[in-house]
Amino acid sequence: MSLEEFGLVAQVLGLLLVAASLVFVGSQIRQTHAIERGNAQRDVLNQTRDWWMLGVQDEAWFDTICAGLHDYRSLDRFQQARFNSWGFNLQHIVEGVFFQHRSGLIAPTSHEGYMLACLSILNTPGGRMWWEEASRVGNAEFFTDLSKRLAADAATLPVWTDLLPHYRKAFAQPDKTV
Repeated sequence: MSLEEFGLVAQVLGLLLVAASLVFVGSQIRQTHAIERGNAQRDVLNQTRDWWMLGVQDEAWFDTICAGLHDYRSLDRFQQARFNSWGFNLQHIVEGVFFQHRSGLIAPTSHEGYMLACLSILNTPGGRMWWEEASRVGNAEFFTDLSKRLAADAATLPVWTDLLPHYRKAFAQPDKTV
């Protein structure tokens, strides 16, 4: 084998090794993306579990949420602060899902489920009152998207208290001494 033939074999071998390394890097990127996607889903589920638990920590929390869904403005300052805590906690979760969906880290079905849950809370009388104040704080792009969907789909959106009747005000008598 001449030196020229040996050089050609080396070039072909180098080309094959570069192609193999690109395939390996692509595989690693796909694997990393799958891991990140799983981590994002798990993180959202953990945050959601914590949010659900806020509503049932004690009866006063639960009653405040029920009353706030009916008429946010009728709550006293402390109850409004509690309702804000509950609402903003959900808003932060859904905002995270909104942007993670855009990055391909959250499945479209999960994204839509979170958006509909949030919109169904905002579609309650008290949720709308709260949203008038809450929508001034946070990411403008997210709030604009949510507000547009709420305005366009209000008639067809479910109402949180219809989905979960135990949140209806008839069951709640908020304790003003909390």
